[in-house]
Amino acid sequence: MNAGVFIPDLDDVRRAQGVIGAYTRTRLEIIAARPGNPMGAEAREFGEAVALRAPGSSGGHFNYGYGFCDEQIEHIPALIEWYAAGAGGSFELAPGREIAQTAKLLAAAGYVQTGFHATFAGPAEMANAPSAGVDVQRVEGEDDLKIFADVYHLGWAITGFRIPMKPWLTAPGWSLYLARCDGEPAGMAIVYVRGEDAYLADSAVDPRFRGRGVHRALLDRRCDDARAAGATRIYSGANFLSASYRNMQRKGLVLLYTEAILTGPQPKAAG
Repeated sequence: MNAGVFIPDLDDVRRAQGVIGAYTRTRLEIIAARPGNPMGAEAREFGEAVALRAPGSSGGHFNYGYGFCDEQIEHIPALIEWYAAGAGGSFELAPGREIAQTAKLLAAAGYVQTGFHATFAGPAEMANAPSAGVDVQRVEGEDDLKIFADVYHLGWAITGFRIPMKPWLTAPGWSLYLARCDGEPAGMAIVYVRGEDAYLADSAVDPRFRGRGVHRALLDRRCDDARAAGATRIYSGANFLSASYRNMQRKGLVLLYTEAILTGPQPKAAG
């Protein structure tokens, strides 16, 4: 901290990757715990780095390696084969650690850079900005969870299937929040707390209520509760220059790093 300005360092890079990796691993473990594990979900850990795979999931949402660098390079060839045998995969490489050899190995296997993702950091205590007409409450039971799920699917534009969320209510370290705007369900969000680190996870706003301060209200409430739970650092992520990105900057979070997303070739269809 310098004259009121938060200055992140390499320790924050490691802490961010640790808490974000732990959260994403828990999400995959919940999917894997479904009877019969229909998505074939599996996670492999390498220290703080984690590789997630769910061949039954469309896209790369659960098929990627997070937190990898040259320290784990001996494991990369086997993971490349692992993803190729499933639905394909990607790796998110962050600055702050040596990654040149990992990137070279992935490139040789046909991986190409397909995007960027921003990760933010900040102190647990930051100023709030009340949003008129917006109220945020913690999800406590299945009735609230149903409304939370409705907003989640609307906010993320997920159609055609429903994500089972009952295990989210009791996942260790997770807290779920529902925002109402003028009394109507308008937004949802999750915070994951692990020791002194908190991760502001999935947050989405019903398109009808965007631009009303719902996302900012969810940021404020989660930061307050994370601090009350003992967190001293807040981490989060957003697509580069998205509305969420700008709201995090307004909140006081600063850009910690921008990850390069390297995506591998799509597996060839059988037959």
